[in-house]
Parts: sequence; C-alpha cells; structure tokens
Amino acid sequence: MSHLLKSIILFVVAMSFFSFLPLANVTQSFAQDSERVSITLSNSSFVPLTNTDANQVRVGVEYTIEDETILNEMINAVMKVYAPNGSLIRTTSIPSGFTPQAEGGVETLRTTFLDKSIQNILANITFTDLTKRVPVSNVLTVNLDLEEPPTSESILTARANSSSLEN
Repeated sequence: MSHLLKSIILFVVAMSFFSFLPLANVTQSFAQDSERVSITLSNSSFVPLTNTDANQVRVGVEYTIEDETILNEMINAVMKVYAPNGSLIRTTSIPSGFTPQAEGGVETLRTTFLDKSIQNILANITFTDLTKRVPVSNVLTVNLDLEEPPTSESILTARANSSSLEN
C-alpha cells in the first residue's frame, strides 16, 4: 500500500473518531438536562365547552425539582396533542414561560379544538428550556377520551343540591 493511501486512510479514521466525540458530549448534556425536573399528572380533562362550539384539553402537570440550578432559570412546558391516527394536531405551551419553585408546583396547559369530530387524543407534555428546544424533564403521556357534556337536568340537580346545602 502506498504511503499516500495509508495517510488518507489514517486521516479518514481520525476524522471519523473525532466527529463522534461532539455527539457524545451533546448526548450526555441532553441526558443531564432532561433530569432537571420530574413531572407527573395532577389532573386532566377533555370536555366540550359550554360557551362555544369547541372541545378543550386541559392537563395539570405536577413538577418537582431534581436539579436546583434550574431554580433561577425561566423554563416552559410544551404539550403536543395527537389524533388517534398519530398525527400531530396541536402544539401549545405557556406563553411567557415560568420560573420553577423550589417546593415544586402545578402548571396547567390548555388547548381548544373546533373540530368536534375528535373523540379522543393523546397528549405528550415536556418541560423545556425557555426556547422550547431542550427538554429539562421526562415526557408525560396522557390519553383522554371526550367526556359527555353535562345535561341540563344534571346542571339543575347540581344547583338544587348546592341550594339545599346552603339552607
């Protein structure tokens, strides 16, 4: 094998090796960031709205701080909502982000659908950096079926029950 060919092979191998080092560092920092906050489901609903012809998804996400260095940072929460066929139908987040509290807390994400044919959804929620690009938490997945709208009879019964409790 000629000296030139050996040099080219050595150069290609060296470049291949060094090109993977930055990827390993990015992956490692990505893994560390995603463990900074832990999120769990607090409450959720997928209900018809009474004041408009639409349905609303609402997810309360409880969080705890795993890495206290995040306490001085603004972060965000992103909810991606998928149709039963797996297609992404909506992405929503907290408009200006929020500052996580040391004792943890609950953040609520909401989105509304005018398409009344959607009967169930899957929502993936992740806390991210303020740019909404780098995850800082685990992914929370919630499956929701559209709840039945309250009937006028159940509303009257609820009102009657609350009136009798006041007396």
